[in-house]
Amino acid sequence: MKGHVAGALRWRDLPGALWHWLRHGARSAEDFRAAFARSLGLDPAQAGEVRLFGTGRAALHAFTASLDLPPGSEVLLPGYTCVVVPNVFMHLGLAVRYVDIARDDFNPTPDAISNAIGEATRLVVVPHNFGLVTEGLDALRAKHPDVVFIEDAAHAWGSTDAIGREVGTLGHAAFFSFEYSKPLTTGIGGALVIHDPASRERFAARMPALHAPTTSTVLKQLLTLCWHRLTMSLPRPALQALIALLRAPSRMLGVVAKTPDSEVAGDTQPDYRAGLHPLSAAIGLMQASRFDEIHALRRMQAQDYDALLANLPGWEWPVRAPGAVLLRYPLLLPDAATRDAAIAALEDEGIVGGTWFDDVVHPRGSRRFGYTEGECLNGERAARTVLNLPLGRHARLSPSQRAAVRAIAERHGGKAR
Repeated sequence: MKGHVAGALRWRDLPGALWHWLRHGARSAEDFRAAFARSLGLDPAQAGEVRLFGTGRAALHAFTASLDLPPGSEVLLPGYTCVVVPNVFMHLGLAVRYVDIARDDFNPTPDAISNAIGEATRLVVVPHNFGLVTEGLDALRAKHPDVVFIEDAAHAWGSTDAIGREVGTLGHAAFFSFEYSKPLTTGIGGALVIHDPASRERFAARMPALHAPTTSTVLKQLLTLCWHRLTMSLPRPALQALIALLRAPSRMLGVVAKTPDSEVAGDTQPDYRAGLHPLSAAIGLMQASRFDEIHALRRMQAQDYDALLANLPGWEWPVRAPGAVLLRYPLLLPDAATRDAAIAALEDEGIVGGTWFDDVVHPRGSRRFGYTEGECLNGERAARTVLNLPLGRHARLSPSQRAAVRAIAERHGGKAR
């Protein structure tokens, strides 16, 4: 299957990471911090700008808590995001308001963000959805000096803005996710990058004490990571048979690491004090050390899709800057029925057609903390019609699959001119 998970992970990374951890122990985390800093164009000697966490949402929670925002403060969020982001502010007791994305993009424009900032706004989460960069942060910071801008870089490891600066170094701070489906994966994990010196100093004085995950938690994450990597190696019939065989035992034994349904619903609060295990960090190190190769492959694959889907007016995709490194290749189809038909056809070809994000506050059915239906019409349209094509090491399409993608696009909503 050609899908969206473990996109940078090789099988040999796992024994390599285990050997590194056995030799270096806790230092594996420091080695990963330095390698990740280098991948962002930061001086590895100043890797203190990078803090590792058990999840990306924990990084966002810790940074926001360090701001000591006064009562009545408001946070602006994009009207196209994952539920774990607004849930952070719900758990911190902060009000949120959503800014709609542009009709031809998956992020809000800088003008939309600026116009939405009000007297109570103290923090803005600036997205780079799918690796598409939200430009204009310099101007936003200059125009609104009392507002803190934090980048949601969960999708955007490796992307650069119009003048070549790395995502994660544009706002006051940025958070990254290392979950299974992200550009770099440690199973579950995340990082906080604090670019602004004053914010970094304030955070250092308030940095929460993190605890190491339990052995059982790390084992569950590794088993799930291995499973996701395996799904990218098997043909569809073998994968379907294996899923049918293992579904019941895995659920019974609780060996799958995923976000609990109760957290998605907002009924429970995650452990925001969980740290990243050194073995997980060593897995990240194996990938971060190859960042040039990983980013170059994704850029090349996106360009290949560009050529493959050219002159198909029924399928829309946003214009991206040359420096973008896409997590997935996002498209907007004419309507939900066309999107669903295309996904089914892709599945028959062994290609996973993703539906990130399937709601303004993904996933569909979440509490949508602070959101009112109709508030972000472009975000709602995107959620109904978005289709993602896979990118990454395990998403290389065969010639027959490439031909099938073009044929499916022509058959479901687009006609060659």
